[in-house]
Amino acid sequence: MKTSLNELLLIEDFLLTSPGGEEKTLMQARLLLQPKLQESIYWQQKTYQLVETYGREQLRKEITKVHQKLFTTPEHLSFRQRIIGLFGK
Repeated sequence: MKTSLNELLLIEDFLLTSPGGEEKTLMQARLLLQPKLQESIYWQQKTYQLVETYGREQLRKEITKVHQKLFTTPEHLSFRQRIIGLFGK
C-alpha cells in the first residue's frame, strides 16, 4: 500500500492534534469518500505505538545499565551507601 505525502500529513495532523468540530466533520467525510483512509489511519496508529514501545524499552535498558554501574562498581560505593541509608530506614 502506497500512501501519498499529503495523505500522510493529513493523518498525522488528525492523530497528533486534537481537531475541532469542523476538522472532525471534514475527516468523517473523507473517511466516507476514501474507505482506505481508515486503514491508513489504523496502521499509522500502530506505527506510533511500536515506536513508543521501542523507545520505552530502550530507556529501560539504559536505566538498567546505569543502575548496574551505580550499584555494582566499587568506585560508587559511597553513593550506594547513601542511597541505602535513605531508603533502608
